[in-house]
Amino acid sequence: MKAAVYRRYGPPEVVQIEDIEKPIPKDNQVLVRIHATTVSAGDWRMRRAVPFIVRFMTGFWGPKKIQVLGMEFAGKVESVGKAVTRFGEGDQVFGSTGFKFGAHAEYVCLHEDALLAIKPVNMTFEEAAAVLFGGVSALHFLRKANIQEGQKVLIYGASGSVGVFAVQLAKHFGANVTGVCSTANLDLVKSLGADEVVDYTREDFSRAGRVYDMVFDTVGKSGFSRSLKSLKRGGFYVRVGGSGRLLSILGGILQEKWA
Repeated sequence: MKAAVYRRYGPPEVVQIEDIEKPIPKDNQVLVRIHATTVSAGDWRMRRAVPFIVRFMTGFWGPKKIQVLGMEFAGKVESVGKAVTRFGEGDQVFGSTGFKFGAHAEYVCLHEDALLAIKPVNMTFEEAAAVLFGGVSALHFLRKANIQEGQKVLIYGASGSVGVFAVQLAKHFGANVTGVCSTANLDLVKSLGADEVVDYTREDFSRAGRVYDMVFDTVGKSGFSRSLKSLKRGGFYVRVGGSGRLLSILGGILQEKWA
């Protein structure tokens, strides 16, 4: 089968189309022929080995464990193992390979209990493939923060891959949503259902005197002290995005313990 393979770290040019062995599903696995996939921030970080700690995951001098990137996909089930009961040949599905990657290829094998589901009939393969990275991230962390109907939620980075889903999901759960984004994306965030929008290039959300039950930062740029200042006592500060650098991660842990 054809796959986009990278055998050294570097710019996009290190990725080349190659013929590799087609996977064969085990008894509890599903073989999916991929019709659409995406390029996410996770793919970029792996290809560039940024942060440096990525090298300890995939190979110090070059990628050894993972050479085909891609975390999201949509396609059709081509065959299933004899123990599979949830899916059948011809099913249109969408899913994520997670940190195993491998979706930048013609086929992928997954356990039937992996992050895999029947594709909604009203979505194209391309639309379905783009849901997992941002959608599942937003859903997971909103649930972690125990989102409730009637809460006031500020979403920083509301026009990004996680933010666009966080806005819609927070509204689905009955929250009052304020989205923070740049001037160019104000109309987009409004169209997603945000009750209010803040242009961060013109206004500092923390100086408006508003307080929220949750500050949901999808890009790691809301600022720790600014976000805490805007939270009700007992509220939740959720930081999904960040630089990924080791010092930034350690700094966030220390700030969390201090708070």
